[in-house]
Amino acid sequence: MAPRKGRNLSTDQKFSVVVDNLSGGYKTVGQMVYAVLREAILTGAFAPGEWLRQESLAEAIGVSRIPVRTALLQLESEGMITFHPHRGARVRTLTAEQVDEIYRLRTLLETYALRRAIETMTPERLASLSEMAKQLDEGDEGGEFLELRIAFYRSLYDSDRNPLLVEMIEDLRSHVGRYFLGIRFDAHAHHHASVVKQIAKGDLAGAEEWLTKHLDQVRMGIRDLIVEDAADSGIDTAVEPKQPAAKRTSKQRTKRPATAAKRGTNISSRG
Repeated sequence: MAPRKGRNLSTDQKFSVVVDNLSGGYKTVGQMVYAVLREAILTGAFAPGEWLRQESLAEAIGVSRIPVRTALLQLESEGMITFHPHRGARVRTLTAEQVDEIYRLRTLLETYALRRAIETMTPERLASLSEMAKQLDEGDEGGEFLELRIAFYRSLYDSDRNPLLVEMIEDLRSHVGRYFLGIRFDAHAHHHASVVKQIAKGDLAGAEEWLTKHLDQVRMGIRDLIVEDAADSGIDTAVEPKQPAAKRTSKQRTKRPATAAKRGTNISSRG
C-alpha cells in the first residue's frame, strides 16, 4: 500500500499481463486504456496508495498521454484514484471507517444469503462445496486462492437462484479490492470445511455464527493493514486522506503478499 513513484511500468510483469489481456477488442484506444487501468487497480497490479505517472503508463501501454489522462479522470470520477496538485494521480486508499462499513453491510447480506441458500441445498452442491473447501483450506493465498474462494461463495449462496443478492455481495467485495482479498486473514486452517460440515448437519445457527466471526476477522485484518501502513505513511485513516503521504520506512511486513507496492522503487523488474 505504500505510495511510490518512479516505477518503470514497461517492464513490470503484473501490469504487462493486464495490458496483454485487455489490449484488444475495444472500439477506441480510450476504452482500452480505461479498461487496463481499472483492471490493474482491481487486481492489485497497482496497490492502494501507489502513485501513477502518466508518462510511464502511456509508454507501458503503447499510447499517447491523452487517452491515459482521460482514463485517469474517469477513474477519479468513480472514486478509484485521486489527483493531487503538483504530485499526480494516486490509487485511492480505503479508510478504516470505510472498511468497517463495508463489512457491516457484508455481514447483513451474507448471513441472509446463507439462510436462503441452505433452504435449497442439494447433495450435489454440498459435495461440490466440500471439495472446494478442502482446496481452499490447503491452498496458498494469491490469485488462484481468490478465484476459488469466489466460486465457493457463489455456490454457497446459490447464485443461480439469488443472482442480484450475490451481485450486491460481490460489489461490496470489489470495493475492498483484490489486493486485500487475496490475503488469508482467518487464523483457522480449516474454516471452510467447518462451515460445510455445519451446513451438512443442518446447523444453520452454527454456520451463521461462523460466517459472522469469519467476516469480522477479515475486517480486522484489513483494517490493521490499513492503519499500520498509514502510520508509516502519515495518512489519517479516520477520514479520506487529503495530503500526499510521506515516504514509507523500510519496516518489513510479514503478513502481506508481494504486490505492486512491495517490489521496490524501480518497477523495471519484470519477471
